[in-house]
Amino acid sequence: MLAGVVEERNKLAASLTSGDTSVVTSYDLGGLRAGSVFEIGAELFYVWEANPASKTLTVERGYAGTTAASHTSGAIVTLSPRFPRAQMLDAVNADLDDLSSTANGLFRVVTVDLTYNGSDRQINITSSGTILELLDVRLRYQADDHPVIHTARLQTGLPTSDFASGNTLVLDEPVMAGTLRVRYKAPFVRATTEASDLTTNCFLPATCDDIVEMGVVLRMMAGREIKRNFTEAQGDTRRPDEVQAGAIANSIANIQRLRRERVIAEAGRLKAQYPIKFRK
Repeated sequence: MLAGVVEERNKLAASLTSGDTSVVTSYDLGGLRAGSVFEIGAELFYVWEANPASKTLTVERGYAGTTAASHTSGAIVTLSPRFPRAQMLDAVNADLDDLSSTANGLFRVVTVDLTYNGSDRQINITSSGTILELLDVRLRYQADDHPVIHTARLQTGLPTSDFASGNTLVLDEPVMAGTLRVRYKAPFVRATTEASDLTTNCFLPATCDDIVEMGVVLRMMAGREIKRNFTEAQGDTRRPDEVQAGAIANSIANIQRLRRERVIAEAGRLKAQYPIKFRK
């Protein structure tokens, strides 16, 4: 994504708390001057004032919607990062949301066991958030017999004062008391930090990691075609001739195609593993 560009870097000479507004670097400031933006970890800093003699910067913390955090001495300072890490995390979450859409057909499977009293028509599906679709409901009739309840259906958006999760299982025909095992499709969980594991924390199958990687590349590069067409962005007069309009879009076309093929392949795998069941 950097295409051979080497971003200017420095290091912190001393640790920072989340409230410090004075930053001292280990090396000469170089391009770090008033009006510039730099990154440490996932936090962006805006420089109000620079003192080259003392290698000190007066900064605004948590710039551009990022979160001010503590940073240790020796942490890398990146000047004008082309792809800020906070934006990369946003792109990861946007792609996770996109994969769970009905257009792409990917999902995680959640299983919950409910104790049923044999008389209620509607049962709260505990600890459930967004439910995309009900997969199946099984009654534990015996230890070695778990028949499917074909008359069960899903109802969402109910008052949480009546049903804590807002999601219920509706039984249109009598079912004996016992344990009901409910399986349903749910969207992937968003990553809260860069340390979030896509498989463990977001419940994305390990086979889909490459899809998210390609999605992040596409999202981070998409806006660069627009920026390239701004005349004030053309610092080199040769650039309009040598890098034609549409060059960036064409360069990522193969990634778009490959990502789409991978989404279709993974959706097909899930469809085969969890086929649609019709109510009788």
